[in-house]
Amino acid sequence: MSQIRIANKQDEPHIRALLKDALAGISKEMDLNGSDVDLKNIEWSYFGHDGVFFVLELDGTIAGVGGAAKLSDSALEIKRLYVKPDLHLESALLDLLERLLDFARKMDYQSIECAQIAARFTPPGLLEVKGFKNDDTRIVVNI
Repeated sequence: MSQIRIANKQDEPHIRALLKDALAGISKEMDLNGSDVDLKNIEWSYFGHDGVFFVLELDGTIAGVGGAAKLSDSALEIKRLYVKPDLHLESALLDLLERLLDFARKMDYQSIECAQIAARFTPPGLLEVKGFKNDDTRIVVNI
């Protein structure tokens, strides 16, 4: 059985392990002092910056994540969006994306930008289905 819920402090080691494996799959190492510093303290990096972080839990194990934080007064940035590919849970990835879009609307953001690293883990066409446009420097949708 699967569920999507808000992440908590106890989830952090499991989230880091999941994303470390994901990054290894694209020949990147996790850098907690650089590009992945947001994973050191998820509560502060996301909730502390007018954002949200969801986890997909499958049979008690974290199998996916979706996290976004304030980029500006009018924009939210999706920093993390990933579901283990071997689970064939494409619909779960779409559900995580929907939750992030819904959160942005409720918080009165006017646009959402998707970080390149988050976009790299989405199936081709998924972001476009939700209205995201890629202008070679940014992947963004107005809501």
